Amino acid sequence: SHCGQHAIDLHRPFSSLVSDAVGDILNLDTRLLRTLRPLMLKPGQVAKEFIAGRRAAHVPPLKSYLIAALIFFGLFTIFPSRAPVRVFVEGSPEQQTAKSMRGGRTTFSLPPHISYYDDWYQGAVGRAMKQPEEFAHAVYSNVPRAFFFLVPVFALFLELLYRKQGFLIDHLVFALYYHAFVFLDFSLLFLAVRSGPYVTGLGAAAIGLALLAWLFAYLPIALRRVYGGSRVVTGAKVIALGALYVVAFFTIVPVIFGVALLQF
Repeated sequence: SHCGQHAIDLHRPFSSLVSDAVGDILNLDTRLLRTLRPLMLKPGQVAKEFIAGRRAAHVPPLKSYLIAALIFFGLFTIFPSRAPVRVFVEGSPEQQTAKSMRGGRTTFSLPPHISYYDDWYQGAVGRAMKQPEEFAHAVYSNVPRAFFFLVPVFALFLELLYRKQGFLIDHLVFALYYHAFVFLDFSLLFLAVRSGPYVTGLGAAAIGLALLAWLFAYLPIALRRVYGGSRVVTGAKVIALGALYVVAFFTIVPVIFGVALLQF
């Protein structure tokens, strides 16, 4: 009654939280502007306030993630890559020839065999080699889904590293806001790379380096702001978190390719 926000408990069933977030997807207002600045410039501030219950002033975490992902992946739709696409089998002569060739091109390297359903797999690989553009489109369409799956995985890693600090839903809030920042930072980096006709090469390079530097500096600052801890301990946890996330990412890459082979 004093601040105007709904008295809703954050620590409740996950399905209920998802339902509320989806129902609120289209209700954009000035909260977007009030969220964007601290999200980009004050690492962890938005997540900390949301976890503490001060939620009325900010865009909810799931909506922030979806908006940022829409912007990031939408840029690839608006400005598609013009590089030719090739699909190879690992260790094939064609792959060795492609490695020796210079010039921008997008290549996908697939294993020669799999343990199960190898007959189907060989046929799918043959179609992918004959239709590389369609296969690439199927792969790219599954990348956003893969990252959506990696967000709760990231939250589970936070639960492992900060076991006595907060609930799993708190870690999920942090993960959603952090991934929203990553998508927006990469969107700016993408635009910096594409700004050649409008910005000098040196200027674009400086902007790109600044965005990359902020990307690496953001996570440890955000973790200390939300969870506390010394710089040394936080640095060690950032390294562990990064290693776990890289393993999870490269574990899901074969799944992305497998689903793409099923779809295209």
